[in-house]
Amino acid sequence: MREEEEGQGWQGGQEGAERQESQGRQEGQAGQEERHQRILLTGGRAPATLDLARQLAAAGHQVYMAESCPAHLCVHSRAIVRNYDVPKPNEDPDGYISALQEIILQEKIDGLIPTCEEIFFVARGLERLSQHCLVFTDSLNKLRRLHSKWDFIGRAREFGLLAPTTSLLTSQEDVKAALAVPGKWVFKPVYSRFGAKVFVVQTRAASTVAKGERNKEPDKAEIPDETEVLEKMKHLSPQQPWVAQQFMEGTAYCSYSIAKQGKLTAHAVYPVRFTAGPGACISFEAVHHPDIDRWVEHFVSAEQFTGQISFDFIVTDDGQVYPIECNPRATSGLHLFRAEDRIDQAFFHHEEGAEQIITPRPGRKAIISLAMLSYGLRSIRSWFKFKEWLRLFMGGKDVVFRFRDPQPFLQQFKLLWWNAKVSRQQHISILEASTNDIEWNGEEEK
Repeated sequence: MREEEEGQGWQGGQEGAERQESQGRQEGQAGQEERHQRILLTGGRAPATLDLARQLAAAGHQVYMAESCPAHLCVHSRAIVRNYDVPKPNEDPDGYISALQEIILQEKIDGLIPTCEEIFFVARGLERLSQHCLVFTDSLNKLRRLHSKWDFIGRAREFGLLAPTTSLLTSQEDVKAALAVPGKWVFKPVYSRFGAKVFVVQTRAASTVAKGERNKEPDKAEIPDETEVLEKMKHLSPQQPWVAQQFMEGTAYCSYSIAKQGKLTAHAVYPVRFTAGPGACISFEAVHHPDIDRWVEHFVSAEQFTGQISFDFIVTDDGQVYPIECNPRATSGLHLFRAEDRIDQAFFHHEEGAEQIITPRPGRKAIISLAMLSYGLRSIRSWFKFKEWLRLFMGGKDVVFRFRDPQPFLQQFKLLWWNAKVSRQQHISILEASTNDIEWNGEEEK
């Protein structure tokens, strides 16, 4: 571990809880309603984590960062008191937990908030870490269930919620059976992110029964040969399963929420308009969507979830809400909150039984400007789409650049260079390279 100095509720053990309670009593007697925390974040490569660090720092908290990517966005941010290099979680999970524990003890950390996929490795070491501070994550078993694109859909059905027809694929025979079912299907790994490796298939049989579909004549490119589909899924096995999910026609939305013991403390919803590749949003606009709000509240309550949680939805023309997948971690919906919203209170000071949920102002916009200039512009195929891009680009606040904290904007280019280097070395896409060392794909706990 190397340090670089730069400018159900919380899961906590007895030592961490007693320390916070004692300090809270002392400062409460001094007349303070809330205490500034010493917070350790992980996942500093993500713009959402940078945004969270800035919002926490603006609220007066001291923010520290632990990252395994040496070129992460937060390395020179003024919001960070100190950065620490730590082992790669998916290569040395025990060393990673030991490094976090050392930081927690050295810096007298009050709370640890994991943000990206390293959360699964943090949850793996939850019992050990929570002896020293409060850790904002649920159990590994619960996170695994939500991260799985198969188990999550089953969970939604258990809670009485609508869900698209989904089949688990663990063999070539399963794939052949799925291709024999009429319809339009989305094939994707059970454990994946950013829409990586996802492809859509319109089965040949569907052309004779698709009278009600918008595209009555399927694109020939969407009707691949059976061998082509099997080639794309050549590593399919019970250990590396896929799903075939019903393709839902409608409008795509995403949500981001913070929850404590099944109660929402913060919540945002935004439509999907521009993306980097097939999955990662690069533009954000807060909207009020009561049906999605109710869906998320119902699920989080039934799951009794604690942590940050995000969902992808399709809302059909008749208003039905269908979940597509769940990310039990921070996502880009964080960008819709501002310092004045005091999202820190969703983590720290939200009282049990309180009804108020912190939400961003409807219509508030944010963009990842570099991605909008590359991925966004390349996706434009109509005048309407260009006007939509221009409206968001001109009206949205860049999620990285800040006049008072300009270094992360420049750091983007170093991070892009680093991801490109990993991409070449590992023969994977740049998006896959950005999470190569923190990905968790359902590996059994060792």
